[in-house]
Amino acid sequence: MNTTMSVRRSTYLLGLFCLLGAMLLSACGNDQQQSQGGPITITLAGPNQWNSSGKSFGTGWDAAVQQFEKLNPNVKVKITVLPLSNFSQIEATELASGSAPDLIFNQTSYKPYQVTPLDSYLQQPNPYATEKPHWMDWFDSRAYNPTLSGAADGHLYWVPLNLVSVGLFVNQDLFQKAGVSYPIKTYKEWETAIQKFKAAGITPMAMDNSQIGIAFPVGSILNQMMNKYYNDFNWFDAAGKPGTYTNLTTKDLIRAVKSGKLNANLPEVVEALKLAKDMYANGATPNWSGIKGLSGAGVNLDDFLAGRTAMAWGVNFGAAEVSKATFKVGSMGFPTITTETTPLSTNQPAQFGVTTGGTSYMIPSTVKGDHLKYAVRFLQFMTAPKYAQSWITATTGVPSITGITAPGVIKGFSDGPWGEAPKSAGYSLQGLSPQQGQDYTQIMQGYLLGTTSLSATQSKLDASWKAAADYQIQQNPNWQSESWAK
Repeated sequence: MNTTMSVRRSTYLLGLFCLLGAMLLSACGNDQQQSQGGPITITLAGPNQWNSSGKSFGTGWDAAVQQFEKLNPNVKVKITVLPLSNFSQIEATELASGSAPDLIFNQTSYKPYQVTPLDSYLQQPNPYATEKPHWMDWFDSRAYNPTLSGAADGHLYWVPLNLVSVGLFVNQDLFQKAGVSYPIKTYKEWETAIQKFKAAGITPMAMDNSQIGIAFPVGSILNQMMNKYYNDFNWFDAAGKPGTYTNLTTKDLIRAVKSGKLNANLPEVVEALKLAKDMYANGATPNWSGIKGLSGAGVNLDDFLAGRTAMAWGVNFGAAEVSKATFKVGSMGFPTITTETTPLSTNQPAQFGVTTGGTSYMIPSTVKGDHLKYAVRFLQFMTAPKYAQSWITATTGVPSITGITAPGVIKGFSDGPWGEAPKSAGYSLQGLSPQQGQDYTQIMQGYLLGTTSLSATQSKLDASWKAAADYQIQQNPNWQSESWAK
């Protein structure tokens, strides 16, 4: 999945609501709605972020769908679970051919004309949450707002149903057995802990061959090492105009690549690669490249749940899976790389932040009539506090809206500096384009396994970043007139 450097980070009177709602609803005064023209089926397709099933997103989603169908008796929701490994390519192909379902996961390649702008809907009341005048007012503005989340043309094309937080699930029993303090705060402590785990016959870090298995650990190292370049790369504000922003934007990164300032020969990039290789060689599950990554909820959670590993990288969605553990589970962020480990460190605390990289859906522009109406209605239902709390709790999500809370088992994923958005966002260097995201995983696996040399890895990364920069410039025609983009 693509991990981006991207940067992240009242009430109407009832009578007025009824007047506005008459255009959307068949009744005012209760949530139950009727579709016109007979039964319809709304189709939704996306990757499974919660479990390894190829048929269901889990009981939390099933219950939410049933509730939505109860409120809309003539509407059915059909969910198709796409393979985690290639859902993006499948959706991009469907969008191009005009055969996409009514709701699709937003982490795919698309052009603005292929999807429906949602701005007008977001500025109307959410019929399932009328306490605020606009649907947009419910969202956590730190992660989702028109300036931060809008496309290059200024429109919002997708809605986050939740947010995402990332970190390490911890087997506290194995930590105690090996004599390792929890949580691990610095990378120097991490290196010492690795040796203690191995001496106790414990595999330190669960790993598999998934994209997130590369993106999360390597990206966390790279982000810290690249922190010193924030000021040098920071040329644009959140809207892409000359200025600065609290986090580097995609446009900042593309400019840095095109100008040659961001390249794989930088000492900090080289150091990050070396640290990552040591991490996998000394701490990861043996033969990890042969273990298939089955879920976006976490990395090799099977070995973690079996008590064979001390830690496993996970997303907040994975809390439901680790709740099955027979041992005490904790959570923590990645440790800070200090000058004790490398003189190239700036001692900047490790950060990841809570972002919109979770469950977000958009509506293809080919969706019309009642299908469009109820596709929007489904997104509104899933982001209404009255109905969102139960499925957020069941799926251990981070709420994208105000008024509901996240489960405590993922507390370590957002504690302290780790829960703050990084200024440099080096993690997103693997997600500058759909193709580059795939290339990055293959390039890094080759290097981490020792089949590709450091110099060859640097060359491949440079080529991949340059191709991604050209892709981004093509996708954003308004950049093409700027001198750095030529």
